[in-house]
Amino acid sequence: MAILGMAIMLFSLVIPGFLSVKETRISEALPVSLGSFSIIGLVLLAVASVSIFFLSYTEHSFLMGIVAGLVPVFGFFLAGSHAVSIASATGPFARVSPYTGLWLLLLAGYIVVFAARRRLKDKKVLSALLVLIPIASFLIVLGSGHLKELAIMKEYANRSDRFLEETARHLTIAGGAVVAGVIIGVPLGIVANRSPKIEKPVFGVVNFIQTIPSIALFGLLIAPLSYLSRSLPFLREIGITGVGWAPAMIALILYSLLPIVRNTYSSLKVIPVDTVEAARAMGMSRLQVLGKVEIPISLPVVLAGVRTAAVQAVGNTTMAALIGAGGLGVFVFQGLGQAAMDLVLLGALPIVALALIVDSLMQLLIAILTPRGLVSEGADD
Repeated sequence: MAILGMAIMLFSLVIPGFLSVKETRISEALPVSLGSFSIIGLVLLAVASVSIFFLSYTEHSFLMGIVAGLVPVFGFFLAGSHAVSIASATGPFARVSPYTGLWLLLLAGYIVVFAARRRLKDKKVLSALLVLIPIASFLIVLGSGHLKELAIMKEYANRSDRFLEETARHLTIAGGAVVAGVIIGVPLGIVANRSPKIEKPVFGVVNFIQTIPSIALFGLLIAPLSYLSRSLPFLREIGITGVGWAPAMIALILYSLLPIVRNTYSSLKVIPVDTVEAARAMGMSRLQVLGKVEIPISLPVVLAGVRTAAVQAVGNTTMAALIGAGGLGVFVFQGLGQAAMDLVLLGALPIVALALIVDSLMQLLIAILTPRGLVSEGADD
């Protein structure tokens, strides 16, 4: 995987076309190369590659991942620098956008970082930093205003207030769905583990929900919620109608149940019987065994299910824009309707970044909350 990513990265550095320029928003795009960046990028990759001879396996993997994550950030930095001169030379309505080379570089960086994270799967803090450091670096470049001449930033400038509003709505819907999913899913997983009679119907339902496409599930919820809001006026007063945040939230809660229920059930199932029996022999009640023994041991696996549900919710919330719930999907679908790719990217790139940030922060949380005894056992294995 890392070799593939490095090959794509090297290819992206030598092909022409790191930026494109259009005289207007709807004109034909013309590629522009950044020759100086290719030389700098090759030097950075060469240094990172040679480091294998004088660094440990862990250190080399971390360095390769960091370099692969920061090279695209540096590429965007140079793109912002060149965009000013390119736009001024083209015309007053010129649009300068990232082009094939820069997108390939971003893809290659992601592949190498992903491969490095797999190598560092037992080093959860280092693995999380491989994502958080490049994203933080990009946010610094973004906040400095260095990229303001890129077309996507011009789209943002025209919609800055709406963008912040939709981002907050996106996070609220996704976060609320995951919190509700935890409140419902963890008890369901515990009950399913305790009772074989309940296990089959619970997993039958949550597995079935996962097979329904998100847009179809949103649509299926419109009719019953519309009926309920008409029959019960107080629901309409608090915003629960056939469209909007309510069907989106309910659908996302349902989607979050499978990973949370499955991981809760599995984590409790693999706890040694001797451990539970020893706790009971010490005089603990069944509730005390659950709170003081089973939950602490199973917590890392449960959180792994929450991590999956959270990343899934960030992505699925995009589709909620189709039923009037808002979120960053608004820009994606507006851009598709107007054939404006920069507007599509204004919605899509933050969604990808949010998913990566949520994934990495959950990974850090799992590392912090994993009992030391379990970490030691994992290291011995």
